[in-house]
Amino acid sequence: MAPVKRYAVGAGAGLAALVLLAGGVAWFGGGYDRWQSARLVTDACDGVLPADEVRAVLGDRRLKAGKDTSEGSLDDTTTSLRVTCGIARGADPHDGAHPGEATMTVTVNGVPTLDREDRRYESLYPPVRSTLPPAPLGQGWSGVFAMGHSSGEARATTSVLLDCSPGRGDLLVTVAVEGKKYLDDSPLDNPERRTAFARVATATAANASRRWNCDADLGEPPATVPLPVNEDEYVVPADAEGACSGVTARGKRVDRVWESGSGAAPIEECVLGGAKGTASRLTALYGPYAEGARHDAAEHTGKPHPSESGQRAGVLDEGDYWTSAECPGDDGPALFGLTGGHDDETQEAGADRAYALSVLKTFAERSAAAHGCAAPAAPTATTAP
Repeated sequence: MAPVKRYAVGAGAGLAALVLLAGGVAWFGGGYDRWQSARLVTDACDGVLPADEVRAVLGDRRLKAGKDTSEGSLDDTTTSLRVTCGIARGADPHDGAHPGEATMTVTVNGVPTLDREDRRYESLYPPVRSTLPPAPLGQGWSGVFAMGHSSGEARATTSVLLDCSPGRGDLLVTVAVEGKKYLDDSPLDNPERRTAFARVATATAANASRRWNCDADLGEPPATVPLPVNEDEYVVPADAEGACSGVTARGKRVDRVWESGSGAAPIEECVLGGAKGTASRLTALYGPYAEGARHDAAEHTGKPHPSESGQRAGVLDEGDYWTSAECPGDDGPALFGLTGGHDDETQEAGADRAYALSVLKTFAERSAAAHGCAAPAAPTATTAP
């Protein structure tokens, strides 16, 4: 019997060694990286990041955590909710789908900001920067998708605004992704990649709604995300069907427009221009973006935005025309503006002024009506007292 026992012990030891060897191969072959990355994603941003969606964008190896902060809540009456986190991916030559470096920054904000005085010298909400108009997210979401890319570097920002149950404020979720060394020269021309980026924001918004008892009506997981407008995707004003609908041309100076598509979004833009390039920009801002614009104007000039004192339309110190409209909810009035509609030589020209006020009026009335807001005040060239 002794030889049998020795054989059994030897076989058991050999099997254990094989199990340990296999585990070691998996552990050192990337298993530990994946385990660590999964834990990192699960712990970030108060646990509202969607692990599968984040992995679809960044992969599941070589991830590192960035700054993670959390303050306030939707129930707090003095400090607004603000949760931020960052995740970075190092270059990984063995990951064919995600070969280069990338960073993802996620911010969840309560809207409106209650502690604005404590946030002087900073913006209240993350910016949505885009050279040309961003695309409405659609599919049941109030949000936009903005992007830019050059030399294989992709930059994308997705924002989602949630209308929470009455008495709780709203939630704004912003996800900014920047990646390098993708497999193609125009990484965001790939619709699957755009959709993967946007799904991080929509899934985070859904998790945030549950986490902070927002109880908002949610959209569907995006099946596709439209490309924002490119430089060669202009139309003549008469053919505009989105944010520029109804805007008229003005000779060769304004004979083409670039526009946000139709659909509810907290930011809408219509860019006017001609063969020599863009000339001016019409912008509609709702909810947090209107609030943020008023805050930024006060920080820039050292005095409150004119709307804070009850003025409904006018000209800012920089010479930009603006107007406003009352909208449902407690987020304050929407703001509509025209920037770049003048220069030093023509600022006083009556024709320039009349055209600027006319297109701003058309743009603001169309946008306000689409959002269920009251009619905007008639734009005027009168400055605030």
